[in-house]
Amino acid sequence: MDDADAADALDVLAHEHRIAILRALAEADEPLSFSSLHTQVGMRDSGKFNYHLAKLCEYYVRETAAGYELGHAGERVVSATAASSDPASTDGGTATTDGGTPGVDEGEDCPVCGETDCGKLFHVHLTPPWA
Repeated sequence: MDDADAADALDVLAHEHRIAILRALAEADEPLSFSSLHTQVGMRDSGKFNYHLAKLCEYYVRETAAGYELGHAGERVVSATAASSDPASTDGGTATTDGGTPGVDEGEDCPVCGETDCGKLFHVHLTPPWA
């Protein structure tokens, strides 16, 4: 993994429409179809929406048979941005009600590294898992 790959992964997040897509997926109770996600985000141009969604699918969003859902890195990004955008929050996005890693229950194995209570907020895979 080189610096250019890391910069590319972070650059994907540098657009307000992409953050809106991540947040819409985080609020959903199930995977969302393209049209449902497009409607929830509220972008008029479906071509631009498709472009931004495709960029997110490189690192942060999974496309499944049921629709689009957050990948593990996407969950971490939403967790961090939700906490840091809440003026009442002072934890920078790392605290949970049980003191563990956001999105991973206490005593549960991390779905990325496999460690129990790894405590890492971000696991960004710079190569998509399907590549």
